[in-house]
Amino acid sequence: MKMIYLAGEIKMEAKKRVTFKFIILLLFASAVLAGCGKNYINSTEPLHQLIEQGRINELRLTIYYVSPYILTVIAWDVDNLINSEIVKKIVINGGDLEKHIDLLNRISNIYLTPVIRKSYLDARIYYVFETEKEGKIFDVAMWGYSDGDGKSIFVNGFAAKDDGIFYDVIMPFLPEDAAKELGKYTGRGN
Repeated sequence: MKMIYLAGEIKMEAKKRVTFKFIILLLFASAVLAGCGKNYINSTEPLHQLIEQGRINELRLTIYYVSPYILTVIAWDVDNLINSEIVKKIVINGGDLEKHIDLLNRISNIYLTPVIRKSYLDARIYYVFETEKEGKIFDVAMWGYSDGDGKSIFVNGFAAKDDGIFYDVIMPFLPEDAAKELGKYTGRGN
């Protein structure tokens, strides 16, 4: 009789462990999904809303860039890039952005895929869309690197898989030599 009681007790313990592990897994999956939705899916939403509301004339795009072939002693973050003596800065106002509404629509509707492995930033290009009223609404820093995932970009501070639209949107505003160099570096140019 005692043996049957022990077997039943062992089964109950096994059920408790399985239930506990399932609850932990469910909590972990919920946290991951909630984080992805918050950080990636809606990250272009403020830009999308401005375009939908026809408020492009309020938008300003500022691009900071240096040659992607420049070697530095340390990996640059956005502050290093912006404060560098060799950085080039271009500011584009709403009227000029409106001529490229198709690119803005593409970037404002993009779905970002998060990078799975930890990615570190070595900024050579940084651009930010902002308005006077709302301030910064969308920014992109290029490039991030991680083992196994290759090149990535940082969108609103989060690492995402590289997508050509993030180059395309700034190409019309870069000087010809910078556009050619970026095209060559990314494999998207002549």
